Amino acid sequence: MSGIDAVRKIVETEGQARRIVDEAKVRAQQIISQTSQEAEMLRQEALSSAQKQREEILRMAREKAEAEARQSDVETEQLLKNYRKLAESRRDDAVSKALELILSG
Repeated sequence: MSGIDAVRKIVETEGQARRIVDEAKVRAQQIISQTSQEAEMLRQEALSSAQKQREEILRMAREKAEAEARQSDVETEQLLKNYRKLAESRRDDAVSKALELILSG
């Protein structure tokens, strides 16, 4: 192999090395871009899932609070009825006793 052939071979090898490096850079950039897209997609999925869980928790809490409020209304109404009955009973007793006193006296 002559000196000129050796120089040609070196230049050719350097050219191949540059192409390999350039191809590797392009491929690395593609991998970075793809990984970034996948990471963003996973982030969006996680956010969406968290939002759905939040909405479900809020819905369940609201339903529970509404059910408790309805139950409280029922219990309060029952207490009011009981107090009215008691008050009416005591009033009737008081009227009866007053009539007894008036009529017997």
